[in-house]
Amino acid sequence: MTTTEFATAPADLSADAERRTITGLALPYNVPGRTSRGLVSVDAGAVSLPPDLKRVKLLRDHRPEGTPVGYLARVDQTPDGMILGFKVGAGPDGDLALSDATEGIRDALSVELSGVQLSPDGKRVVSAQLDAVALVAIPAFADARVSSVVAQAQPDQPTGVTTMTVTPATPAAGAAPVTTAPAAPAAPAPAPADSGTAATAPAAPAAVLTAAAPAAVPAGIALTTATPRPRSLAEVTEALQAAYYGGTSDTLHAALADITRSANPWVSPDGWVGELWSGVAYERQIVPLLNPGTLTHWKLTGWRWVVAPEVDDYTGDKTAVPSNAPTTESVPVEAKRLAGAHDLDRKFWDFNDTEFINSYFRAMTESYAYQSDERAAAAVAAAATAAGSATDLLKAVAKGARTVKSAARTPATFALVNPIDLEALLEVTAFDVPAFLDLLGIRPENFTDSDFVPAGTVVVGAKPAMTFYELGGSPIRVETVNIANGGRDGGVFGYYATLLHSAKGIAKVTIAPAP
Repeated sequence: MTTTEFATAPADLSADAERRTITGLALPYNVPGRTSRGLVSVDAGAVSLPPDLKRVKLLRDHRPEGTPVGYLARVDQTPDGMILGFKVGAGPDGDLALSDATEGIRDALSVELSGVQLSPDGKRVVSAQLDAVALVAIPAFADARVSSVVAQAQPDQPTGVTTMTVTPATPAAGAAPVTTAPAAPAAPAPAPADSGTAATAPAAPAAVLTAAAPAAVPAGIALTTATPRPRSLAEVTEALQAAYYGGTSDTLHAALADITRSANPWVSPDGWVGELWSGVAYERQIVPLLNPGTLTHWKLTGWRWVVAPEVDDYTGDKTAVPSNAPTTESVPVEAKRLAGAHDLDRKFWDFNDTEFINSYFRAMTESYAYQSDERAAAAVAAAATAAGSATDLLKAVAKGARTVKSAARTPATFALVNPIDLEALLEVTAFDVPAFLDLLGIRPENFTDSDFVPAGTVVVGAKPAMTFYELGGSPIRVETVNIANGGRDGGVFGYYATLLHSAKGIAKVTIAPAP
């Protein structure tokens, strides 16, 4: 079993550049790994190296963010995988790489391969070119780890490095031991017995390739070089397509890359909840309080008595019967319109987006309901007869109801109250409610609160006093094609009219609290 030493003390990493090396198993053979091409393994001998090993760089993290910190200096081919030794450059980036590997922060190795050819089942790499190796935190191949880091403190103090001993996995039978001594050291000197060298492996000959002397490869180890080969049309097309979408089809990164939702928002759809709730659809409150009528023409004409026929005392005996002078007047009313429309993109119809279309017309219908209710309230308030004032809400309603009954000789059927004034009822107990309110047909639970009524005003009325006419089916939904603009016009139209029968049936009372 081979024993390897790690430099762990806070040494001066910038010293002794010849001894700044990182060695480890970079590419296990025949072991599945989670790569950028999926779960694949690499066949032994499938990865070729360039003639000049220095072309293979050591990176701190993968490209494009990865920073070059060293180059390939030695190769050890074993049945279990490819063991690589890197010379780390001087400077802050190299110091950080040595520190990360020493402290176990980025102590894993991850290859970057190009020209990747997979087996027919897509599960094995049968041919590839080694371009770079990255120091990463979590590798795709679990055993692709750094086994030796050398960062000698001073060249004249070989014992200045505090070391720790780790035991890597036992190599397969017949495998050459991992060699971690620096490649082609300048003027090597015999190391003392207690020197801080990085390797304590037996001095048996190792199958090592060096960047400085590729001709010194031991017998039996072949240096495989990458030679250009013709590409098929399918491969060229695949490469062009991959490049268009931001990648290359024949590359492989043996690292667990970060794939985040924020960086790839298009890979999964957002949860669709449809239209959000914006409150209960408005329902008319004022219109139902009035006498309903159906428009049959855009203009209506009615009449009413100005001086109604009356009877009087009659003495008989063929004397003249009492007779007053009745008069009438014509009451015409013209229908008014409420409408709204928009030019909608026809794509909503072409793609059958019924949710949006239905929501649009619901919103327009709700707007019609609100606007028509507001018009009805305005007509009621404008027709109301002023009936004085009262000191609180209940007295104001009672006074208005009494006025209606006295003038129109019919009980009041509704009382319109502003919501602010209605809050005054919170201070009223059952003992404070006058009993005569029931006699007038007015009860607090039957009050209608509406923002259309000004605060400090109560409107009390009888239903027959006013009719709210409306064209049947209003609002009418209308759609038409706008070919010139590629749109489809949609809208709603409604017609209404308010007809006052008698102002005697509506009274208005002001709330004026006593000093």
